Order: sequence, then structure tokens, then C-alpha cells
Amino acid sequence: MQKRIFLLRSARGRGSDETSLLDYHRPLTRRGESAAISMGKLMLKKGYTPDIVICATPARARQTLAYIWPSLLRKPHLIHDDKLHMMRGDEMLARLQQADPAYHRLLVVGKTPGITELARLLYRPPSSGASSPFTAEMAPCALAVFECELGSWAELTPACGGLIGIET
Repeated sequence: MQKRIFLLRSARGRGSDETSLLDYHRPLTRRGESAAISMGKLMLKKGYTPDIVICATPARARQTLAYIWPSLLRKPHLIHDDKLHMMRGDEMLARLQQADPAYHRLLVVGKTPGITELARLLYRPPSSGASSPFTAEMAPCALAVFECELGSWAELTPACGGLIGIET
């Protein structure tokens, strides 16, 4: 059975020079807001509709999702995970393995470095031996789309994801 994973890095948040708020509470920049709206439209156009979303809780992750939400065809089940933003890639992988197998299309909204590390873990190089597109951090508001042959999320392992594409 095919399971699809969407990994979305949160859009650009305000820097420490722009606000006195702690990193966790920093909102998106106007450019970040615009990027998230555009990503929502692109997801709609491509039919990228998750049936479950696991979103980190920092302001920029929640705001990124809020700007994408109106473009989703069906409103997915939503989980705000207050530990996700501190997880490294292997911990995120373990978190996804706990997802309900009834869901087939999972969107993770998180921040770097964890979201990029998870993309690196999931990436299965093509037989051509092409290099990984995840050598650098994912760009703000970038979306990596993977497809995995899994019966349940518990079967999710490193290098099981065929990369469908990276959207920016």
C-alpha cells in the first residue's frame, strides 16, 4: 500500500534583530506569509492533500500551516505536537511510526534541522546513483514529497522513500 509523506519546512520567521521575542514565539515575515500562501496554492494545484497533519508548535510552524490550510481540499486530522520542534530526524521518524495506519497521506510541518534530517533519512537514492538533494538545509517553506510502500506507518524505515519532488 502506498503512503505519501509531505515534509514542509516552516516559512521564514522574523530574526532576532527584528523582534525581542524568543525564537519559539517569532512570527513569520511578510515574505514568509506570502511563501506559505503560494505553497498552499501549489499544493492545491498538484493535489497534495494530506489526511493527517502533524505540526510543530512554534509560532512560525503554526502560522505556515494556517496560511496553507484554506487551500487544502479536505480538512485533515490535525495534531499539534509540542515536542516536534526539538526532535532530530531519527526522533521524527520514530514519531511518524506511531501514526494511525488508517491515514495514507501525512504532512509534517516543522523546522530545521529536524525536518531536513528526516528528509535525508527517508530519501532513497535512485538506481542512477544521483546525489541527494538534501545535502543542504531545506529552504524556508520548501515541501519534500515522498512515497513509500508501507502497510502501516510502523514499517517506516530510513531510505524507504521514493522522492516524488521538492517544491519551493
